[in-house]
Amino acid sequence: MHAAVPWHTVEDIFISVNIKEKYHWVLAVLSFLERCIFLYDSYESSGHYATVLAEMEKIAKIIPLCLQACDFYVKKGIDHQSHPSYKDKESSDMFDVLFQDDLPQQPCGSLDCGVFMVMYAECLSYGHKVIASEFDPNALCTRYAALWWDYGIRK
Repeated sequence: MHAAVPWHTVEDIFISVNIKEKYHWVLAVLSFLERCIFLYDSYESSGHYATVLAEMEKIAKIIPLCLQACDFYVKKGIDHQSHPSYKDKESSDMFDVLFQDDLPQQPCGSLDCGVFMVMYAECLSYGHKVIASEFDPNALCTRYAALWWDYGIRK
């Protein structure tokens, strides 16, 4: 997967989103095929959902306007009249935000949201489903640190 490619040449965009009010990170996957944003969040608590949704709605509103301004729909070949995900919507309508269920969750009070977010992105980038089973954030931190160290040595 390449990072510096035009959006109209890919199906999904991975966006790391900082929820400043909660000191929290989530993964948003912008799907052009389904015209929605899939949200991967490692933390569930009272009041958390509303805060995250409010932040995501800002993104969901601005993205269609940016896509329209840069002729994305023309370049991507999306016909708003016939495409099943677009035909009942205006090109400037907000993208739907869909929270994903059954994800590995960080323990209450931990600061592991970034590790979980990266793990979600890694699984999805390889075409795997994110499964809520054995997940060790400490082992993953060690693995990612080793990968960064190796990258630094080779660079």
